Amino acid sequence: MAKEGRTYVTLDGLRGLAALSIVMLHAQRFIGDLTWSSAALAVDLFFVLSGFVLAHAYEARLSSGPSLFIKARLIRLYPLYLIGTLLGVVEALLVLRYGGGSIPWTSDKFWTSLPFALAMLPAPDKSMFPFNGVMWSIFFELFINLTWALFWRPLQSTRILVGTILLSGIGLAASVYITGTLVGLGVSWSTIVGGSFRVSYSFFLGVLLYRLHKRVSLPKLPPILLLAGLPAVLFLPLPPYAELIAALFILPWFVLLGSHSEPKGLLRVICRKIGAASYAIYTVHNRLYRLTYAAALQLLAIDLRIFQPFIGVIFVFCLVFFCLVLNRYYDKPAREWLTRKLGSRVELAAERETTTQAP
Repeated sequence: MAKEGRTYVTLDGLRGLAALSIVMLHAQRFIGDLTWSSAALAVDLFFVLSGFVLAHAYEARLSSGPSLFIKARLIRLYPLYLIGTLLGVVEALLVLRYGGGSIPWTSDKFWTSLPFALAMLPAPDKSMFPFNGVMWSIFFELFINLTWALFWRPLQSTRILVGTILLSGIGLAASVYITGTLVGLGVSWSTIVGGSFRVSYSFFLGVLLYRLHKRVSLPKLPPILLLAGLPAVLFLPLPPYAELIAALFILPWFVLLGSHSEPKGLLRVICRKIGAASYAIYTVHNRLYRLTYAAALQLLAIDLRIFQPFIGVIFVFCLVFFCLVLNRYYDKPAREWLTRKLGSRVELAAERETTTQAP
């Protein structure tokens, strides 16, 4: 990372594992039914990591103005967001031409939703982001980034920051009580208020953890324990109230403990790689999975479900490799090109050097 040459490689590994947990949750035809798990809590971990990482990279620079910071975030997020959305556009066009699919596309729905999707805005549709449902969290990421940039001055006060976290936590708990779900908050228009509390609590807690992590004395746990413990939590069959407890208290501890622990040797290399690929994995996995399954079924008359979970393992390995290539040969050059064209005065090197980058 940029400041003081500090890196948080364990956090890279945690982010990568969280992204792969989402892949496993969605790729049920390849891996098997995991809907009983709480893997969707990985998104809450993403938001905590985002607050921690962006506080590290940008908190001292927010005085440059919110527009520069938001421009930097758009440059970071948009290229891979666009790829994930375009894959969804391809799927939608195939559904319109041949039928089938998980979303009942019509021509009107397609053309109404497309401009919103390209602008990173939720569409007037129940699912908000019909081309790629996971993009709801990217929208909330930008929302909370803008909120932080606009109110950075009062939020410099730790007292106000803690108050914001407490109020957001109360709002999140109330939302879970009213809706009966935590992991469903933010994914549709009916839960958008609860989604706002969800991202606000986790993101600003991440900012607070960054401020405090050097001041607290914690044991340096072996990174492998944290990396093994995260999937164990994410794949527990937790009821909504237990998921709330995990989001409020348990998952943030992984970030705090991970900031005090660094892997070595091969484990360090693996953490850096899956961390680098994590955002690409998150943005493209669901549509690549659906297109792969449909292509095998329609073109080869093979239902890949007969090969689970082995086909799932192969898919995950291929996905990680593809995303590393995508990151190197598309995402980084695209961000560099956008930086030159837009002429941002924000030091984007901070994010380029930040291995744990927040989607």
